[in-house]
Parts: sequence; C-alpha cells; structure tokens
Amino acid sequence: MRDLAADLQTIRLGEEASLIVKPPNRPDDRDDVEAVLVQSNPAYEFDDGTQTYRVVEESGRFRVLASRDVADPVRELGELRAVVNMSG
Repeated sequence: MRDLAADLQTIRLGEEASLIVKPPNRPDDRDDVEAVLVQSNPAYEFDDGTQTYRVVEESGRFRVLASRDVADPVRELGELRAVVNMSG
C-alpha cells in the first residue's frame, strides 16, 4: 500500500487532487472526489465548491469526512485508499 501521508504532503495549497475513498457500507465500491486543497494544517481540507472534505488520521488509517458548511452535520465518506495530485 502506498504511503498516504507522503502522498498528501506532495499536494500544495490550491492544487487539485482526486481522493479515492472506500465507503464504510460498500466494501467492493469506491467514491472518487476531485477537490482543491485549501488547508494542510492541522488536518488536510479539500473543497470542491459545494462540499468541504477533511482527511483525518486515526490509528494509522485515514478517514474522509464531508460537510456542506459550518452548520451542516459532518458525515463520514469512508476510508481514504489513495490520493492523486491532479495538478502535477
């Protein structure tokens, strides 16, 4: 498995990335999210113009959380499986 932490570090603010996410209730499926990195500290945050995606590391695994705005409840998209820098 690729080093997701290293892959995330290669993306700079303003660059677009594709987040490949394994949904929690669909083990044989995946969701692809294309969004721009808007924050890298303390957590990685990406924005696609309609939603914000936060990448959170817990116990060596990366989860992707999504919300539409500050008042919107956060929902879990699933486990981050890969990240691809679309700007480079």
